[in-house]
Amino acid sequence: MGLEQKQATTLYTGNTDYEEYTTTNLYVQRSFGFPANQLSLVNDSATDTVQISFDGATLHYEVGPTEFKDIPANGKTSVYIKATTGGGNVRITAT
Repeated sequence: MGLEQKQATTLYTGNTDYEEYTTTNLYVQRSFGFPANQLSLVNDSATDTVQISFDGATLHYEVGPTEFKDIPANGKTSVYIKATTGGGNVRITAT
């Protein structure tokens, strides 16, 4: 879907970015194109855990198999994603 621009409010940029991403076992940077306030992640894998990092080295969050998680983005414009074995899909929505 890509970046969808909307009118901003005092708490949110008004933008939304959605991506379905196939994971690897190495961190890969996924950019939103705007400073996001929240990330919503859905791990579609039935067996693989997804790891989330904001710097590509430090583990900040994990999303277990078939789990959904909302995490604060605090103005970040990208996130690094990997999975334990890789090959599964994760859905990323930045707002």
